[in-house]
Amino acid sequence: MKTAGFVLSLLLAIPIISGCEKYDEGGSLARADKTITETPWKIQSAMDLEEGVDITEDYAGEVWEFTSDNIFKINSSLKGTYAFSGDMKTLIVSESQGSIDSYRIERLDKDAMWLVILGQEELRFVPY
Repeated sequence: MKTAGFVLSLLLAIPIISGCEKYDEGGSLARADKTITETPWKIQSAMDLEEGVDITEDYAGEVWEFTSDNIFKINSSLKGTYAFSGDMKTLIVSESQGSIDSYRIERLDKDAMWLVILGQEELRFVPY
C-alpha cells in the first residue's frame, strides 16, 4: 500500500516538475509570453559572433517592445510581429519589410533577455 501511495505521489509530481522548465541561463518557459511583454527592452550589449567584436553601438538608443497581441516595435514604431516556437525556446521576429529573424532565447526573466542569432549575433537586453 505504501508503494502505491509513493507511485501516485510521483505521478502527480511529474506535471509540476515538467512545468518548471527554464531557459539555459534563467527564466521560466511557462512565463515567457508574460515576461516579454511586461516591459520595453533596451540593448545592454551586442556581440558580432562571426567577427568577435562588440557592436553595441549599432543598437544605440533602440528600445524593443513586444505587445500582448504579438506586435513588435522599435522605439514605439511598428516593425512587425513576433511569435514563440512551439517549445518556447526560439523567438521569431517577422519584420514588415519581409525579413524574418529567429533568435534562440538564452535567458528571459524580469531582469534580462538574452537572444542569439546562431553564428551571427548575441543581444543582451535589460528592462527600459
